[in-house]
Amino acid sequence: MGTIVAPVAIILGTPLMGAVLSLTTRQTHVLHGLNLATMAALLISELAIVQQVLTQGSFTSLWGFVYLDALSAFILLIITAIGFLCSLYTWTYLDDYLNRGTITLRRVSQFFFLFHLFLFAMIAATMANNLGILWAAMEGTTLATAFLISFFRKREGFEAGWKYLILCSVGIALALFGTVLTYYSSVRVLGDVSAALNVTTLLEVAHQLDPHVLKLAFIFMLVGYGTKVGLVPMHSWLPDAYSEAPAPVVAMLAGVLETVAVYALLRSKAIADHALPEHYTGNLLIFLGLLSFVVAALFILIQRDYKRLFAYSSIEHMGIAMAGFGVGGVAGTFGGLFHLLNHALAKSLAFFSAGNVHRRFGTREIMEVRGLAKVQPVTAIAIVVAGLALVGMPPFSMFLSEVMIVSALATQSFSSDTLHLGRFLTIIVAHDVRSLAIVTLFLLFAVALFGGFTYRLASMVWRNPPDGVQSGERWDVGHVPLIVTGAALVGFGLALPEPVRGLMDRAVNVLLAR
Repeated sequence: MGTIVAPVAIILGTPLMGAVLSLTTRQTHVLHGLNLATMAALLISELAIVQQVLTQGSFTSLWGFVYLDALSAFILLIITAIGFLCSLYTWTYLDDYLNRGTITLRRVSQFFFLFHLFLFAMIAATMANNLGILWAAMEGTTLATAFLISFFRKREGFEAGWKYLILCSVGIALALFGTVLTYYSSVRVLGDVSAALNVTTLLEVAHQLDPHVLKLAFIFMLVGYGTKVGLVPMHSWLPDAYSEAPAPVVAMLAGVLETVAVYALLRSKAIADHALPEHYTGNLLIFLGLLSFVVAALFILIQRDYKRLFAYSSIEHMGIAMAGFGVGGVAGTFGGLFHLLNHALAKSLAFFSAGNVHRRFGTREIMEVRGLAKVQPVTAIAIVVAGLALVGMPPFSMFLSEVMIVSALATQSFSSDTLHLGRFLTIIVAHDVRSLAIVTLFLLFAVALFGGFTYRLASMVWRNPPDGVQSGERWDVGHVPLIVTGAALVGFGLALPEPVRGLMDRAVNVLLAR
């Protein structure tokens, strides 16, 4: 297990430095330049970490406090890439509101301060070797984003931020209890208090841990971190928060924070799977995943607010990813990881587009947005691409990840080592019936979701625009993220780059190692 220090120190220290400098700067172009420089440094450092992981494998750093393997490197790649695109979009987004007088320069400075703290907390959670530090970093994301959600200081924004803070804090408190239970089980085996929560140590002794304690610990972590993911029934904060927060913040919440919360769950699952019966954690993930998919699909059909439409789409796709991880195996796990990447790209594109629409039309009501193809042609193309990707249409990459997960659901198997022939045949028949029922249910709701989602987006893009809405879309740097994310959704659907595929293959091995 090797060690590198410079990229690790840069990727941890740069956001903190950026946060401090943001508070001391009162010039808009300097704030944007500082933000882009920070994100560029993070992205370059992450690429160095990916190279290290691909060539030499996992490693620890900074006296064992940092642990990086293919899984954490993959999540970090999503954080830094989407974060960089959000920084580009933020340039024109905040400047527009600043020119309108909606926000002040001091508020822009505070935005970047909180944005950098948000980034640091997610990076720290992903790199932490200690489950306790991971938990503290996840709580840090809650504190930073609560203020970002209510950034525009409207009554609805304050309500959404307060609801987010309360519900996610309760969820994180439950995750803390799960972490304490894991510590209790670990310290009884190790007798070493200092390393009892280290991921590297827990993976080595997981098969010796008390399975009854680990079962309870995983349930608490599933509910706790599942609240941050937005899984049903812990999802009620999500539509309100996503509809009120600034567009770049929502892109980070939906595309990145949910992914980091999934990472925390996967770390817990990987440890629990060493000590618990096969399919225990998987069945829980499949149940909550499919429940989230079904509930979100039903709510999508009745939405009149396009930001809430995309918010429920996040719940739906996190449910699909959870089902993939629950089924497990190479197909389910690879499909789950691929779906996280695709969701981050598609949801960023969706909320960037939604931010453009809201600034031009001044409303979130779907029926009040018409003629987008004439008013904002580039944004119209972007929102159509995002919508088609989110409903799983080919050739977009989300179609491939959904096919992988559905295929894994259809072919899932159960252990029959201790069963006699008659019981084995009964299980096989029951398995076929259950798999058929699950896949049929998935496809039925997917068709309904496709119809409802595309109908609402089509009503926004076509028809004549309302009177008084300015037509035309001037090119600016905020269009770059739209092009990049749209191209990635098409490109990854045609051919996944070899370094990304290699990293994901190794991440699958990390999650499936028993």
